[in-house]
Amino acid sequence: MGMKQRLGIALALLSNPKLLILYEPTNGLDHIAIKELRELIRGFSQQGTTVILSSHILSEVEHIADHIGIIASGHLGYQGAFDSKMDLEQLFMKVVSNQQGGFNE
Repeated sequence: MGMKQRLGIALALLSNPKLLILYEPTNGLDHIAIKELRELIRGFSQQGTTVILSSHILSEVEHIADHIGIIASGHLGYQGAFDSKMDLEQLFMKVVSNQQGGFNE
């Protein structure tokens, strides 16, 4: 699984995209590859590349993201800057439980 994941990411990067959409990019990777991938993704913003990362693993989002969006019941319930002082799990639970509109930063 890990080698397929690495290959898929490598293929996506070949064309130097301005927008990169990743779904659960760390799935199947070992700890070293996860660390390398996190550093790679964080470096994209300095190169002018936008990364949209979809993950159910909130701790992964906390390691990588500087801006987040939370979708609940098909609606964008939260969108805003993210910093390490935020409790992402608490924010996620609040947005999901408030399915009628959510809130923005």
